[in-house]
Amino acid sequence: MSNKLNFIVFVYYSACLQHGSEEPEKAVEEACELLKILENELKDKKFFGGETVGLVDIVANFIAYWLGAIQEAVGVELLTKEKLPDLYDWSDEFCSVFHESLPPRDKLVTFFRRRFQSTTTATSN
Repeated sequence: MSNKLNFIVFVYYSACLQHGSEEPEKAVEEACELLKILENELKDKKFFGGETVGLVDIVANFIAYWLGAIQEAVGVELLTKEKLPDLYDWSDEFCSVFHESLPPRDKLVTFFRRRFQSTTTATSN
């Protein structure tokens, strides 16, 4: 499971770096297919372990909170209610449980905007 999550992060990060070319769509599709595998593990459960947060939920916290901030910062959508409804609902539920422990979303979005701008500027030079 951890290798799949790492690959999703890598694919999505690559898609964000290539935003504006034809490659991000392919990378987003590939990441979405992997996320569907993860979504299938929810099987109508509130969390991956059932009614309470478990280890897989904690490992997947990147998807629950950080991925949304990256999507907003870069404008590449992956985790949406239409594409992955169960995973999207899980993400909302997970964030509602840990909202006090998470960094402020606006600061996180600003961080990722700057990060991707500096990365895309460096790769285009």
